[in-house]
Amino acid sequence: MTLDAYSSTGIVSSDSDVILLFIEGEYQVKTSDRIHSVSGSALGYINSGVRFEIISGESPASYLIANCPGNEHKVSIEHDSMIVAGGVTILRTDRYDRFPDSGLVRDGMFYLEDGKVATYHSQDVEAEVFVFLKGICDAKVDGHTERFTAGEVLYVSAEENHELANVGNNRLKVWLTVTPNVIPSHTFY
Repeated sequence: MTLDAYSSTGIVSSDSDVILLFIEGEYQVKTSDRIHSVSGSALGYINSGVRFEIISGESPASYLIANCPGNEHKVSIEHDSMIVAGGVTILRTDRYDRFPDSGLVRDGMFYLEDGKVATYHSQDVEAEVFVFLKGICDAKVDGHTERFTAGEVLYVSAEENHELANVGNNRLKVWLTVTPNVIPSHTFY
């Protein structure tokens, strides 16, 4: 998603947890009781039911947003003053790579050094989405291999075996999300 300079998403909420990847630009995430200033690249987590608004700064800003599990955003006219304080967590990707796991979602940054391969695995009931941000990756899903580069997305259904291999000359940078978050998170078939 892209917001033009000084634009807003409007006030929205979701019955699901909301996860965000702020890719580039300056933002504010506004709730009923506070404003969080954000610079890309950062991760955002918003608890289900919290009304929020994303406002861009003086230049266009790009971000990814997902509801976990998938639900549409509900449009609101105003922020709800009855919502308890908080409800939004922002983490810089250069200091933190994952959010604490919730029962609904696990997400964060995934890095793989050049020449390395992530373990071949699957998830029993969770779908996993990979957004490739930097590097070149050969992704193998149930025996079929496909190459991915920055800006491309891979969706892996539950029970599909998959692995990522960094085939480029630089560190691979990927944002991933798994929903629902079930323990154990990795299973093998």
